[in-house]
Amino acid sequence: MKVIVTGGEGFIGKALTAALKQRGVEVAVIDRRTGTEVADFFRTADLSDIDCVYHLAAQTSVFNTDKEAVMADNIDAFMVVCDACRRYNVRLVYASSSTANGCNTTSLYGISKRFDEQYAACYHPGATGVRLHNIYGPDPRQGTLLWHILNDNPVKLVNAGRNVRHFTFISDAVEGFIYAYGSGEKLLNVANPEETSVYDFALEVEKYKPLEIVIDRHKRDFDRKAQTVDESITTVPLQYVSVAEGIRRCLEYEKEK
Repeated sequence: MKVIVTGGEGFIGKALTAALKQRGVEVAVIDRRTGTEVADFFRTADLSDIDCVYHLAAQTSVFNTDKEAVMADNIDAFMVVCDACRRYNVRLVYASSSTANGCNTTSLYGISKRFDEQYAACYHPGATGVRLHNIYGPDPRQGTLLWHILNDNPVKLVNAGRNVRHFTFISDAVEGFIYAYGSGEKLLNVANPEETSVYDFALEVEKYKPLEIVIDRHKRDFDRKAQTVDESITTVPLQYVSVAEGIRRCLEYEKEK
């Protein structure tokens, strides 16, 4: 089996690439960090020997207000990848987000992911979108809550940390993508059913290391106390890693680095 992983140098992409290779899958990584623009590659790529494209490359921050960058990477590039996969009848599994759910969409990122879902549904019947819910794990993306915690930065909890999320461990995200390949579904959720407030997440970390927690009671315009998991979409059936266990693994990894 031969696959392409776009964004394979990113947080989730690296983990997915490693897991696929462990299963004996031949993986080619396309990533801006290694000098290849995704859209440029797929405009001319011959995909005749490819079984699946895992498309993870994107602008991933919900705080990104650069409309041109989000349009270019999350919408325009997605259409190029999707169209190439359709031309060659290649399976496409792509990263979507909990923020694509209309109840949760409060950012350009969420809007772009919602567009991707609609475009794929219309133009590539062999595509599956994986709605990821607050993925965390060792070596987290810069600027995320866990990144600030692990780098000993003050942890500012807006809305007093009351926002509730389905924090999902990186290994479950990887298994969700692998499951999606054979699912035949248009959309899937990868979501830990355990609901945890941001404040409780920080307190769980504090069991292992001291934190400087700053409580900010201000609620931002885009804050939602809870993010809804769309129950009309199948959730990948996994034994999801608990938040307590996931944090323990993260802190153990930090010790061993």
